[in-house]
Amino acid sequence: MLFNRNTAPLLKYLSDPALKQLCNGQLLQQLLDVIADPPTLWNALLQLHKDRLLTQDSEYSFAWLLLELLSSPDNGTIHIQEAATRVTDNRSLLDSPSHDVRTFGYRIEQILLTRSSGALANAECAPGGRHDNDLADFRKVAILPTLDEFISSDRPFYRRADAIGEASPEQRVGLHLDNQFRLLREDMLGELRNDFQIAMGLRKGERSVVLRGLSLEGIECGTTQKRKPCALAFRCETGLRQLSNLDPSKRKDFLDANRYFLKHQAFGCLVNESQIVAFATVDRNENLLMRDIPIVVLQPAGDDAIKQILLAVKQFGRLEFVSVDTAIFAYEPVLKCLQLKTGLSLADELLSWNSAQDTRKSPFHSHSIVQRIKESGGLDLQRLLRTTKPIHLDGSQTESLVAGLTQALSLIQGPPGTGKSFIGALLAKILHDHTDKTVLVICYTNHALDQFLGELLDIGIPAESMVRLGAKSTDKTKCLNIYEQSSSYKRSKASYDLMDKLKDNADRREDDLQNALDLYRNLRTSWNAILEYLEFSEADGHFYAALSIPAQEGDMTRVGKKGKAARPDYLFDRWSAGRDAGIFQGVIPQEHARIWEMDARSRRACIEEWTLALLQEEVAKVHSRAQLFNSTQNCWNEVRNERAAHTIRAKRTIGCTTTAAAKYTRDLQSASPGIVLVEEAGEILESHILTAMTPETEHLILIGDHRQLRPKVNNYALTVEKGDGYDLNRSLFERLVLAGYQHTTLRKQHRMSPEISSLVRHLTYPDLLDAPSTLNRDPIRGL
Repeated sequence: MLFNRNTAPLLKYLSDPALKQLCNGQLLQQLLDVIADPPTLWNALLQLHKDRLLTQDSEYSFAWLLLELLSSPDNGTIHIQEAATRVTDNRSLLDSPSHDVRTFGYRIEQILLTRSSGALANAECAPGGRHDNDLADFRKVAILPTLDEFISSDRPFYRRADAIGEASPEQRVGLHLDNQFRLLREDMLGELRNDFQIAMGLRKGERSVVLRGLSLEGIECGTTQKRKPCALAFRCETGLRQLSNLDPSKRKDFLDANRYFLKHQAFGCLVNESQIVAFATVDRNENLLMRDIPIVVLQPAGDDAIKQILLAVKQFGRLEFVSVDTAIFAYEPVLKCLQLKTGLSLADELLSWNSAQDTRKSPFHSHSIVQRIKESGGLDLQRLLRTTKPIHLDGSQTESLVAGLTQALSLIQGPPGTGKSFIGALLAKILHDHTDKTVLVICYTNHALDQFLGELLDIGIPAESMVRLGAKSTDKTKCLNIYEQSSSYKRSKASYDLMDKLKDNADRREDDLQNALDLYRNLRTSWNAILEYLEFSEADGHFYAALSIPAQEGDMTRVGKKGKAARPDYLFDRWSAGRDAGIFQGVIPQEHARIWEMDARSRRACIEEWTLALLQEEVAKVHSRAQLFNSTQNCWNEVRNERAAHTIRAKRTIGCTTTAAAKYTRDLQSASPGIVLVEEAGEILESHILTAMTPETEHLILIGDHRQLRPKVNNYALTVEKGDGYDLNRSLFERLVLAGYQHTTLRKQHRMSPEISSLVRHLTYPDLLDAPSTLNRDPIRGL
């Protein structure tokens, strides 16, 4: 075909970005004007695209030309926007097998969306158009990347930190949540890309586990007594190297002793020839791993992952699973919680505060206790606060304690050894004893949380008033763990009846899911299935007429060389083999001539596309049944967890890490903590604190030190140190202090000998004082 042979290579040459730089783009613009006016060439190209007669290279040229014409300031001689809308609506570019063609399709779609909204199109300063997961509404963005996003070389969209302050006050909450989500997600993706390249041997680093030759074995949904979300079981091509040389009786011992070997919930990618198919996590089933030919159970990650995996199993046969070290579990709950937030408590203080404003008072503080603390000067507070040990505070500690009790938002800076955790424990004790509000205590790490909860126990908060969320704990805090708590909760008959009904539904839906998967695994696409698909296809219906045996007049039958009647698949077989119409060559209608002129490569591409469409129809059936099963199982889990939710609501002090706060967000909202106390706030990302706040939060206490360690992030390009203004690792504590928000500072240290504190004083804290208890100690050796 003339266009495929001659015109398409010319257009691909013109698409070179270097050409657009010549004469400030005017040379390319003049060439585009020649192509568009008169529109003869353009109209012919559009028709060839509609009839699917373009090769893959020609599709690239067409997509590039459509994007350039749509972006041009003047294309009045052709209805380019109308053509772009049709192409976008039928997804001919968006569903192309070529990543480059799909990228052009995303940009075209974004231009149309932008124009329809009346906004200015600028891909650099707005979301949209880079790939299929680049969306204006961050709540619709898939947390795990799509394939096109993962391989995209375009810079993602996110704002500088100062852009939030420049927006109007009514827009700041939405923009701030949007930007916190995009920056945190990009930090996750940066680490994921790096770990994947190491796992695939593209970069230096410690290689992870790679399982090769995986074939689909079936569906794994747990047992009747302990169901799990739908997972896929894969049979390994050979035994696992670490296990195959062991006696079968010793394999269980090895797996018990090596929990990090194919660790439960380890994150990874299913790949085909280094191309990512989908993401998944390991569901560690030791009984299946111990087999001579082991079976690995993988939980698809993301709503569309199961569809992508099932399609890949049919298209490629065997897959590989590459384990990566990215801690998705630390990002995903926070990102999901950010997407669910529709507002922000204390928004005026967090985003719109200025020095002319008075500090808002907390609605929860007890005037009498605050007044008595002030009158005492912070001395001899044991009887007043009913603590287990004597309490004597210095002036800065008393000031900080009062600020924490009275301000709706308080910032307490504590240099090393000044007792900031002690002040935090005192605040939690007073708020527990003198208000009726629930206090949520959050820390970044499990270690810090257990240490702080231990201090709360020591200072006199009763264990029966506290609960610790999450699976980990120390010997001292084990009694606080939610799984160790006694509860007055009694499940109602209605609750039991609902659980039984959901269990029956899960049994039935698991059977439906298994049957649908079995049908899909045994599916073989045939010529008549493809013709049936073409018969009802809007885009490719003309192929059906061209590849079907034409009706003969009367009782006549067209026969071949040996006198045998032509089979129903005669034309389809010849066309798919790259041959002509054979005995029907002389009767092919003119409107079908172009279909028979297609080269072999284009024909194969069409058959692959139609086969894929048929597979997608069957995959959709499996996927819908998997969703029904998972939905039923999630409902059952929610009902079963009523006891835990009841326990949380019954407690006055709730302790958890920031990640656990995001995971338990529904239970925390049900408990409605009005007060949030954050320990080591200078080391916690702002997004983690925002997600821990519920709509009922009216009192926020941040205790930390912005002059010590900043929050840890993996993407240097997003850091304060890089200097580009994204400031992901600037904590909420530091941001508010730099904005001039009123904060108190603990000034007297009680830990270091003066010889050591003098170093700290010289480097960072010039106003730091030494408490009398640090004086007259024995000299430190070496100083």
